[in-house]
Amino acid sequence: MSGPPDERDRHYTEWKGWGLDAGFAAVTPGDRDLFTRELRGIAKRVRIHDVLEIGYGNGTFLGYCRERGWNVTGVELLPELRDAATATGFAVVADDEVGSLPERAFDLVAAFDVFEHIDPSESVDFLRSIERRLRPGGFVILRYPNADSALGDPFQNGDPTHVNAIGTLKLDFYAQQAGLEVVEYRGTRRRGFRTSPIHGIHRLTAAPLAIAVGAIRRAIHFPDLRVVLSSGNVVAVLRSAS
Repeated sequence: MSGPPDERDRHYTEWKGWGLDAGFAAVTPGDRDLFTRELRGIAKRVRIHDVLEIGYGNGTFLGYCRERGWNVTGVELLPELRDAATATGFAVVADDEVGSLPERAFDLVAAFDVFEHIDPSESVDFLRSIERRLRPGGFVILRYPNADSALGDPFQNGDPTHVNAIGTLKLDFYAQQAGLEVVEYRGTRRRGFRTSPIHGIHRLTAAPLAIAVGAIRRAIHFPDLRVVLSSGNVVAVLRSAS
């Protein structure tokens, strides 16, 4: 994208459809249901109280955390999104200020649709910085396009700011180098009726078929690999290896 940085940022937020008005940090019933299901396994293992979200975009997960009564801090590259979060009462820092945040201070670090924006040469350092923010017993949740499947291509190639395609083997390497352990690697949860009737019908019909077909393809082609072949995006849950 050409133009001065501020202009590029504005074009990007407009293209993403991120509103900077009263809609910032709004949480729909579908969002609430999806985040609750995405975090269910983590919530069974650790009491979540302090959360760090990296790359919060339109602030939906920030709003969800606030609804849950969690203390949440946001990290964001774009100044207008930091201004929107600050105006809505959230504690935020710029992306180059993560090192100023206290270490061992968070039960959960979330980065939804962020890792694919991190240059491969910086990916290990990115995860190391996250690991240093985790309390003992804390977790990291990442969501990013699935580089192990052609289903991930529209998500990976559809954004000009995506610079890293991440599959399960690459994630294992990054995590090991950063002192993290991958404890869960799966497809994203599907939206349901709380988002729309179409999403609900899809979750009941097409989603189980996609999961079954993906499992068969994995058994045939990649029986020894922890790949996901049924979803365009994947979720990885990590914890400190120490």
